Amino acid sequence: APTLAVGIAQILHQALPGQNTMAFWYHFAILFEALFILTAVDAGTRAGRFMLQDLLGSFVPALKRTESWTANIIGTGGCVALWGYLLYQGVIDPLGGINTLWPLFGISNQMLAGIALMLATVVLIKMKRQRYIWVTMLPASWLLICTVTAGFIKLFDPSPAIGFLALAKKYSTAAEAGQIIAPAKTMDQMQHVIFNAYTNAALTTLFLFVVLSILFYAIKVGVAAWGKSERTDKEAPFQALPVQQQ
Repeated sequence: APTLAVGIAQILHQALPGQNTMAFWYHFAILFEALFILTAVDAGTRAGRFMLQDLLGSFVPALKRTESWTANIIGTGGCVALWGYLLYQGVIDPLGGINTLWPLFGISNQMLAGIALMLATVVLIKMKRQRYIWVTMLPASWLLICTVTAGFIKLFDPSPAIGFLALAKKYSTAAEAGQIIAPAKTMDQMQHVIFNAYTNAALTTLFLFVVLSILFYAIKVGVAAWGKSERTDKEAPFQALPVQQQ
């Protein structure tokens, strides 16, 4: 994997040269490799784009138009900028992008799998095929146990080598005392570590909130559907989009 990332970084550096950009392109390549060769980023960006457009469309209705190239470019650009910002923070972090970003991506990726399996379980219940729900419920339970436990460990473990908050506290205490802790070499790098640790803690908290909320509503909807004798898996009727000028 590092060999391939170095090769990709060299190609991109030759195509888009710049001062000290090899490190950025290397982290760029290794990030995509770590996320299963673009698939997670591709799917995540598309799903994120829809959610971002839906959110922003509450304030600017034109952004909800998924048939509009302008709205789509704004939504996609916003999602790419968000994960690109995390990538950049990993590059400038003296602890290294892998140590900073990988735990967060590892948790979120498997949480997404757990969410998908919870959704599949509810769909099976609504289809009145309860005898098959063990196929999705068992792996969903295992994934939720692992990822939620990992999330709380990464938040509250007292060891700075594991816990995000402990790491931020360690470097914050040292910074207040005017000390610089290796591998940081300047006070600015100390602040990068602190900022990234708090950012990771905030994102982990958000992920835990989302997955536990979905678990709550999956149980609520599943129990309600289980108690009904007829199938409740109904879709809204198809509605063609009106022809509009782009």
